[in-house]
Amino acid sequence: MASSSRFMYQAMRIDIELYGQGVALVRRKKIDLDAAAERLELPAEALGALLVTVIGKGRVLVENHRGIEQYSEEYIRLGAQGGAVSVYGSGIRMRILGKNKLALEGKIRSVEWDI
Repeated sequence: MASSSRFMYQAMRIDIELYGQGVALVRRKKIDLDAAAERLELPAEALGALLVTVIGKGRVLVENHRGIEQYSEEYIRLGAQGGAVSVYGSGIRMRILGKNKLALEGKIRSVEWDI
């Protein structure tokens, strides 16, 4: 448990750099969500990693996306941590289920990751 707690602290640590008379720039460190999840023994999607669930040929659920980049009835591209995911098909309809959760319905031909 001590190892997990120490890693969590390191993953959330903020770097502070001082310039001149006490002016500070604060930057958050980037972390590898898959590695962090593995070390904390959590599923990666619990830390915000993209989760795509394909249900049959007509439905795709996408969680933890970073926004809609392109959309038509044949193609949708969603931003993701470090890349994007694209869904191709015909008659694709989008239902927003939450802030970062979508349901795509229609005739789904393929799902591609650009990460």
